[in-house]
Amino acid sequence: MNQEYWVSIWAKRRQDEVIHTPYNYIIHEDFLKHMDKDEIKTSFLELNSLFRYIYSDIAKYPKEFGMPLYSKDEYRLFSKEWRDSGQAPYRPFILLYNLLICGEIIYGTGVAVSIQKYKALKPPPKHLSGIDQKIRQSQVLFKKLTDYGFVFDGLKNNKPATGDIIITYPDNPAILYLLKHLVDKAYCANCLEDFLCCHFRLLQNDIKTVDYGTDVDIISDRVTDEERKIVCAIDSHLKDRGFFAKPYGGIECHGVAYYHNEKDANSKKPYSFRITTRGMDFDVPDDSLKKMRLQLRIRNVSKCVEYVESCPDSIKQIFTEYSDDGCGNRERSSCKHGIEYEIDNKNYWRCACCHAAFNIKPELANIPHYIKLVELGEKK
Repeated sequence: MNQEYWVSIWAKRRQDEVIHTPYNYIIHEDFLKHMDKDEIKTSFLELNSLFRYIYSDIAKYPKEFGMPLYSKDEYRLFSKEWRDSGQAPYRPFILLYNLLICGEIIYGTGVAVSIQKYKALKPPPKHLSGIDQKIRQSQVLFKKLTDYGFVFDGLKNNKPATGDIIITYPDNPAILYLLKHLVDKAYCANCLEDFLCCHFRLLQNDIKTVDYGTDVDIISDRVTDEERKIVCAIDSHLKDRGFFAKPYGGIECHGVAYYHNEKDANSKKPYSFRITTRGMDFDVPDDSLKKMRLQLRIRNVSKCVEYVESCPDSIKQIFTEYSDDGCGNRERSSCKHGIEYEIDNKNYWRCACCHAAFNIKPELANIPHYIKLVELGEKK
């Protein structure tokens, strides 16, 4: 991976976000009118792999895809350039999405795209969906997508001309037909993000319905089998104690936050716990298989010290593993959220401006300890 540019870091993240397909999953009858279950499952696996390959290649060769080449050294985290780089890896799939919503399947041939509909498209504002749906660098991307088996008839110099565009996928036409069905589902049910990560759950409801993605499945669908057990156990422990769960993601990851009650969740009060699909560190790419994190809202470590002494070493390490430098707010002496504490006569600092101060890889056996720590130290 080319780590010189933000877009490469982002493309690797987008690759990681492609949902692993389980062996068994539900396929609604709406998708079985022209393909049987075995054909869909085989084609979906190939399509899922195709998404991964494209994101991976963008990470390695961003210039070939016409990606914005914003240097990590020149542009800071959370800058406009950083955020634009996060949207850019979606571009090949946004192009396919826009083409296919303007097309009709001609079985035995491919998908016929109406040039009038395509040119008349007006993508919704990014703030409504969180995704930039404007078509960018299409000339580069039309050419690049042919490397992955797509054929576009009706272009002139890799640009739409005056006639309709015929898309084919000669290696396996079923992949193109399935891709069209997934695009239709994403369009009708307003779930574009699920299309961009090739989510198998797009197939489980009818073409207009989505009954997932509002609870802990946001996380459990995106982690390893071992992590899934931990996620479900944390969720169960917290809900048994009356905590209210609410999706809390963002451009950098997917997440679920837990609040003391629904009123707190719908106000501006901070969460007590948050599970995320990965850590927050963008400067150091996480290539490990297990990326899931648990954030603990602990504001007063001194109230936890006595309890920590009776816990396994893995609990004490939550507080002693490192001390960070803090962000610009600390440098300006204006930080209101950072946590300063002392353990074993050593001083530590944890920044908490953007998320809870303690961000860990949770262990199943330690879940009761995590809950107790927040219970003791959440209040200042």
